[in-house]
Amino acid sequence: MRRDYFKERFTVEELRALLGEIGLTPRDVLSRRSRSYKARVSDRLDSLIDDELLRLMVEDPTLLRRPLAVRDGQAVVGFDRAGLTELAGE
Repeated sequence: MRRDYFKERFTVEELRALLGEIGLTPRDVLSRRSRSYKARVSDRLDSLIDDELLRLMVEDPTLLRRPLAVRDGQAVVGFDRAGLTELAGE
């Protein structure tokens, strides 16, 4: 299943469940290169709890590293051609 999470945004609960399923934290999928990160989060990252990060990611999906590909409990976060090929079973 494909999901454009800019058009069909996650809820906090969905994102929390997805990350729990694949054993990642919000910090693991945080896009530290995005403008939003630099403008909104970078200076206070250490003070944010996971729920606050999840809420920010739902409000502003550019804070999520892309792609976030999940299949059968395995995940590839960010562009990794070999990882994405393996995940796709090709």
